[in-house]
Amino acid sequence: MNISFAARSIIYSISALNFVIPAAALDSPPSINHNWAEDRKQHRWLFVARDLTNPIEVDRMVARFPEAHAAGYNGVVFSYNVAKEKTAEVREAAKKNRLEIIATVFGGTRDRNDVEGVPVKNSLFTAHGNTASHTPDNIPSVINGDFESVTENRLSGWPLQDDAGIATFADHETVHSGKTSLRMESSIKNSDGHCRVSQPIKLLPYREYRISLWIKSDGLKATVPEVKVLTSTPQGCVSWQTFHVDPTQEWRQHAIIFNSYDEASANIYLGFWGGKSGKIWWDDLKVEEIALVNVIRRPGCPVSVHGENGTAYEEGKDYEKIVDPNFHPWITDGRTEPIIKLTSNTRIKEGERLLVSYYHPIIIYDDRVTFCLSEPKVFDDWRNEIKQAEEMLHPAGYFMSHDELRCMNQCALCRSKHMTAGELLAWNVHKAAAIIRDIRPDASIWVWNDMFDPMHNAVDHFYAVKGSLAGSWKGLDKDVGIVNWHGGLKGKNCKFFADLGLKQILSGFYDGDENGSGIKEWYALTSNVEGITGAMYTTWEDRYGAMSAWAKQAWGR
Repeated sequence: MNISFAARSIIYSISALNFVIPAAALDSPPSINHNWAEDRKQHRWLFVARDLTNPIEVDRMVARFPEAHAAGYNGVVFSYNVAKEKTAEVREAAKKNRLEIIATVFGGTRDRNDVEGVPVKNSLFTAHGNTASHTPDNIPSVINGDFESVTENRLSGWPLQDDAGIATFADHETVHSGKTSLRMESSIKNSDGHCRVSQPIKLLPYREYRISLWIKSDGLKATVPEVKVLTSTPQGCVSWQTFHVDPTQEWRQHAIIFNSYDEASANIYLGFWGGKSGKIWWDDLKVEEIALVNVIRRPGCPVSVHGENGTAYEEGKDYEKIVDPNFHPWITDGRTEPIIKLTSNTRIKEGERLLVSYYHPIIIYDDRVTFCLSEPKVFDDWRNEIKQAEEMLHPAGYFMSHDELRCMNQCALCRSKHMTAGELLAWNVHKAAAIIRDIRPDASIWVWNDMFDPMHNAVDHFYAVKGSLAGSWKGLDKDVGIVNWHGGLKGKNCKFFADLGLKQILSGFYDGDENGSGIKEWYALTSNVEGITGAMYTTWEDRYGAMSAWAKQAWGR
């Protein structure tokens, strides 16, 4: 569970054949006597990205096995976490249809507190009676957040407003409250399809903030409304959380939480980029500093309380353990701020101002939360995953879910290692592969390419990753295979992994290559790259109608 604990903690099919291909240059001609075309048929996999703790989903998967066999597939990739009563049936069906099992593992951790945390420093609280509550010392002043101040269709306080009176309007009839809302429509009249408003806001560094607003929609098509907090720094952003808006919905409140990191100012945007059609109304926008919402409690994310005079107060002595009773890293809507409960013998005085520091998770997109790369319990959980997979499935190989990790190297434990983000990820994936070898030395090991690919995600300024991800690929041992899903590069990144001496599988289809022309082209453009040993039909949208046609182009029947 890379923590969505969802979509991409998924699945791969893989072969038990475990060998090392020597590096080769892209323009190196193949050996006269070597049949590279046959090498590329070794791994012919089917990918299943469903919740297999649900027996119904297991039945749906198994029902596809005969067609997969007929189309030439020889492996199926799916989560190790299969409904226990179905594991024997899965093994038998895979064996009958000559499909090796490749188990997807290492998506995250079982304890929600083991997610990666970002720091909040010196959030202000004030003691009253037997509690201390948050006293925001920075209330970001969003000007005209209720959109009541307008001149015709021009909004006061919003210096950026795309196409006023053409795509953005002051609506006096459809409102959530007051007399006016902001309506957006017809964004295709803008050459970029942009339809946005924006204004600057002031922040305090390393604080937790919440944006809330009300949205109504009508007939949205190919349009994703967003709220963004953008900066002029190389990172470019401090908020990456999105929310779901139905194509047509009545007024509904949405909320996102972000951390200001080291920023003192930013620009808040709302609207959409590349919209197509439909209407959307916005109203009652608020930006507020909050505290202790989803506070993480583990040693690597310490919580501290100090007086303004520097006095360090002790948990259990001056105040009870600080927790969010509604702690849930994937939920930000409708959250109340926890209070600090003082003990009967506390040294904290009435009215005293306190500085509270802690860590909280952040969400990327709808639900993506990253596990802590350093937390020892994560590795304990992963070891238990392999043991469970061995007991239930005894797969031919394992697929590590180190993909799309967008928050790293932020918590105190990770920072204590004094590594770059790339070095930290390299250390983590090396340690993860060692767990598999320790329990199943004969199993093949695979991982997605993106987090180890300098043409993909192994770059500088990647989402909420502190420091560069360059060099992450140094943690890949020679027996770890790459499942390369960047079909958009058409093989330009394949030589990089070949030069590292790593075998590769091309992860194609991606819910779009219905006739297999994409995988055929990808194969053709990498014809002189050594170490490409197969392809995987990869669907995230549960689309298997093209699996036979696609296979015919990938390896023939």
